[in-house]
Amino acid sequence: MSAEIYVADRSNDQERQNPPERSVWLNDDGYYWHLYRYFEGANLDRRHELIDLYGDATIEGYQLDRLEDELRAALTDAQTRPAQWSVLTGWREQRARENEIWQEVDREKMFELVGRLLWLIAFARDSGLPLVCFGD
Repeated sequence: MSAEIYVADRSNDQERQNPPERSVWLNDDGYYWHLYRYFEGANLDRRHELIDLYGDATIEGYQLDRLEDELRAALTDAQTRPAQWSVLTGWREQRARENEIWQEVDREKMFELVGRLLWLIAFARDSGLPLVCFGD
């Protein structure tokens, strides 16, 4: 499970407009699940997840502004964390404390990931194009 995030023209959302190395890949790991609350904090359409590891989304306009604000809050949150911390990423079998799955994330890697997402938002805004999330 993963999602690629990039900037694309609506007429062909498979054709990335940003340099390929500037696309962001999110995986089913502690980084995604730590940021998930911020993604959903920016979500204006509660019928769907904003950034889904399985689905597709186009993010533009005010929704892009909300995502930027939430990611800046995620940076502030990460600044208060230790160098590494654990994030709940799921459960084995049924949801219960003894079945929780935790993964460690690294603060510097979180800064880098959020910085790359903020760069994509700025690129999308400057280009007048949407941010595309393509999950598999």
